[in-house]
Amino acid sequence: MTATSSHDSVNAVARGSGHGRQDDPDGRVDPLAIADGDACVGQEEQWVRDGLVLGRGESNPQTSSGGVSGWKGPRFCELREVLLQVRLTSTRAPVWHQTTEDMNMSALLQGHGLLSQASVATILGYAGLLTLVVTLGLCWTYRNRAFWTSSSRNVDWIPGPKGEAFMGNAKELKTNGEASCKAWYSLYRRYGPAYEITIPFFRLHVINHPTYLEHIQKHNHKNYIRGSFARNAFSTLHRGSIFMTDGQEWAVQRKAATRAFSKQNFENHITKSLHHWLDILMRLLSNLAKEEKEFDFQELMSRFLFCLFLRLAFHEDQLALDVMSDDPKCLESLPDYVKAFDQATGLFDRRRRDPLWKITEKLSGEDKITNKAAEMFYEKVEWIINKRLTAMKEGYKYNPDDGVDILDLFIQSTTDVYRLSGMIFGFLVAGRDTTAYTTSWFIKEIYHQDNRHLDAVNKMRTEAAELGFADAFLGYSDTSKLKFTNAMWDETARLDTVSPAGQMEAAGDDILPAVPELNMPERHVKKQVERARVPYKYPLSLTLPNRGDIVSYHNYVLSRMPEIWGDDATVFNPYRWFKEDGESISYSPFKYHSWNAGPRSCLGRALATYEGISITTAILQRFDVILSNDTKTYEPLAAMNMGIKGGLPMKLKERVRKL
Repeated sequence: MTATSSHDSVNAVARGSGHGRQDDPDGRVDPLAIADGDACVGQEEQWVRDGLVLGRGESNPQTSSGGVSGWKGPRFCELREVLLQVRLTSTRAPVWHQTTEDMNMSALLQGHGLLSQASVATILGYAGLLTLVVTLGLCWTYRNRAFWTSSSRNVDWIPGPKGEAFMGNAKELKTNGEASCKAWYSLYRRYGPAYEITIPFFRLHVINHPTYLEHIQKHNHKNYIRGSFARNAFSTLHRGSIFMTDGQEWAVQRKAATRAFSKQNFENHITKSLHHWLDILMRLLSNLAKEEKEFDFQELMSRFLFCLFLRLAFHEDQLALDVMSDDPKCLESLPDYVKAFDQATGLFDRRRRDPLWKITEKLSGEDKITNKAAEMFYEKVEWIINKRLTAMKEGYKYNPDDGVDILDLFIQSTTDVYRLSGMIFGFLVAGRDTTAYTTSWFIKEIYHQDNRHLDAVNKMRTEAAELGFADAFLGYSDTSKLKFTNAMWDETARLDTVSPAGQMEAAGDDILPAVPELNMPERHVKKQVERARVPYKYPLSLTLPNRGDIVSYHNYVLSRMPEIWGDDATVFNPYRWFKEDGESISYSPFKYHSWNAGPRSCLGRALATYEGISITTAILQRFDVILSNDTKTYEPLAAMNMGIKGGLPMKLKERVRKL
């Protein structure tokens, strides 16, 4: 259809309808005529034929031959209203000064825009309503518990502090050092041994009782795993060490560790290594005593155990001399990779108390510092591992007479440097800090004024001398013969536990047993559910942790509970480890939980006990210890392991021994 025929058709319809005005000589038409009555029908047909209209109305079959007077459809009224709106609201020149085609296109596009605006407004309205409903729902759901936490089936009777909206009880637990231990103890005093709290993403079932511990660590131990939170928070540091693994990977490392702590290895490689470094330590202490120089015993023990570990794990002595020697000046500096190790463990520990660490560390920039510290330490460890792997290619084989080191055992399961370095790190954390801190607490308890009535120093010296260890270092089998010394050690490990807390994730739904003595019925624990991903790019990109329940226990609290240890639970009393006839008592590991229990019980307990008692006995036989402050209340520094806040400053005075 041509433009001319189009004009004629519209004008004819306008004249026939009796509405509007006469044709303009230039072929223009009055839009009021088009927008009124049947004139609209003719124009509609024209636009339909020209393909300018979106959508189609219903048409009378008669119009198929070109007639339009019988045309009906939903577009009629809609188009009429659109054209009227265009005419009344236009601020441009009168439409009748435009060509018919211009007017047709302009009116149609404006009409379509109005419809689109109406649709957008409707969508926005529904979106706003939906947002409001969802927001109100979330506010109600998480009104007194943390975001993305499961509801509790025990809520009708289980005690616990009331949580804040979306944050739960995070504010109460976001503490450092001694405040962390005191926070748990305060919660116990208010709510008892068993209660529930929430932090963002997790519901914590606090289970401070031997009955609960025996259930999760013995009867149903396969249901309680390290889980996603531990792996996400510590994977950069631990690299899949035994403390972060479950299943087969955990079993492989556990088996290797069992061989490392065999009786044969204790009597050979471990004993020789300990005596080698004890000799260096005694010379260093003698020089410090001569100079009457004050030093931090806890820091010195960390150095000593680091050096001993390098020998036990790698047969590395020369590298260790950069950490500690018999020269007191060695205490004035520390290799960068050792500093990085200490810094990394401290930084990563904060993540235990901050479920939003991924966000807070990125905002503060601390994530870069944390990762850099871990990288610096692992550079040195990987260098040692690569040196051993290269030696193996050149024909190296360990000498059984020298003892098998930890790296030799781990290489039998994998030669992947990344995995090996993570395995080694796990044993360093357990082997250094655990013994260094416990030995420091041990010396503190022996010499503190509060325990003077025990006369522990003289009793321990006499006991060792009677067994012939006035000068010689203890052998592995000799440690158990020192009954009073062992009682002092066990009481130190009980009250000053270096593992103040632990937690496991529930892999499946479970029911914790009833505890009649606490008047506690059965408790329901929910499994972890599939994680949810937030589909945004950095910096908002993150993965929500699995939503489920965690069981949490606090050895710091367990050791102070009268329900478990009697009314003198908070008192340092080595005689609780003896029967009335003087025989030693061995408590259930679910009661004396400082070394964990079940399949995950601490394999290094025997090593730590041997090292700690050997070090202390050697010192007591050769030196008098003078604490810088023997009346001070020494507070715990709760990191991954619980040391003494501020260390243990002291001086030594060399004893005059009878020959």
